[in-house]
Amino acid sequence: MIGDPLNRLDGRLKVTGAARYSAEWPHDRLAYGVVVQSTIPRGEIASIDTAEASAAPGVLAVLTAENAPRLPQDGRAGVSPPAGRELSLLQTREVRYNGEPIALVVAESFEQATYAASLVRAAYRVAPAAIDMERALPSAEPYTQKILGLFEPASRRGHVRDALQRCDATIDHRYTTPLETHNAMEPHATIAQWDGDRLTLYDATQYVYGVKRFVAKTLGIPDDRVRVVSKFVGGAFGSKGSAWSHVVLAAMAARHVERPVKVVLTRRQMFGPVGARPYTVQHLVVGARKDGAILAIRQDVDSSTSTFEDWVESSSLAAPVSRPARSVWSRRSTSSRKRSASIRSSCG
Repeated sequence: MIGDPLNRLDGRLKVTGAARYSAEWPHDRLAYGVVVQSTIPRGEIASIDTAEASAAPGVLAVLTAENAPRLPQDGRAGVSPPAGRELSLLQTREVRYNGEPIALVVAESFEQATYAASLVRAAYRVAPAAIDMERALPSAEPYTQKILGLFEPASRRGHVRDALQRCDATIDHRYTTPLETHNAMEPHATIAQWDGDRLTLYDATQYVYGVKRFVAKTLGIPDDRVRVVSKFVGGAFGSKGSAWSHVVLAAMAARHVERPVKVVLTRRQMFGPVGARPYTVQHLVVGARKDGAILAIRQDVDSSTSTFEDWVESSSLAAPVSRPARSVWSRRSTSSRKRSASIRSSCG
C-alpha cells in the first residue's frame, strides 16, 4: 500500500465540518457547566462563598463540597488506571494541587456560567507544598506495581557490570525531560444526559468502555446504565485515555439540575486537571565493542507523579525492547514524591 492513494474514511466529514465532536451534539434544554479551580498548590478550603454566583443571571446551581451529591467511597469506587483515576469530585475540602476543581457552576448559557464562576470566592488554609523535582529526588521510592499494569518496574537480563568491563566504549549520562501537557486542538469536553436512571455521556475520549465502567462504579450504578458516545476525537496524545474529574462532575450536575449539562474545559484548564507527561531524570549507561555491537544497557529513571496517585512514566521500558545480540540490560523505576511528586523505575 506504500505510495498508493488511500481514501480516509472520515476525511470528507472532517474537512467539510460535518464531523460531530463531543461538545457539538444538540440537546434540548442544554445547560452549561464551568469548573472553578483552586489557586493554591496544597491546603484546605477554609470557606467558599457562592452567594453572589448563585444570584447571577441564568445560574441553575453551584456545586461545591458543601452541597455536592455524596458518592460511594467519596468518589473513589471506580479507581483503577488507566481509565479510573483519583479525581476531584467535590467530596472534600482538601486541595491537592494548583488548579484542582473546587466547584462547578451550571447556568443557562456558557457566558453566564463563566461569569458566575468568576464570582465564587474561596479562602484557604495553605499547607507547605513541594514543587521542585530536583529537591524531591532524595525522597524517591521504588515503584512496586507493574508499569501500565503489565511490566515489572525493575528487571534485569544478564550481568551489566561484567559486560561493561568487556566494552571498548561506554556512554554514561544523566538526561532530563520536562513536564509536558497534552494540549490537543479539541479540549476535553463532556455532555451528560440522564434518562431516568440511565446516563449517556458524549465524551471526548479514546477509551469509551473504560469511561463507561469507571463512571458507573464511581456513581454506584450498574455498567449497563451508562452509555458513552465518542464519534471523533480532535487530538489526545494519551490524555483522553482516562475519565477525568469534569466527566463525572458533568454527570453529577446533570442529575442535580435534571437537564443535560455540557462541560468544556477552557484552554487554560487543560493544564492540570487532565494530567500531563511527567518530569523525568534518566541515568543511562550503554557499552559497546569497536564493531558497534552493544553489549550492555542500564537505565534508571526517576519520574514525577502526584501525591495522591501513582502514575509511573513508562520510559524505562525502552531498554528491554532493544535486544541486540548478546546484550544484557537492567532497568529500575522509582518515584519521588513532590506535592505533585516522583516515581522511580529502572532497567539495567
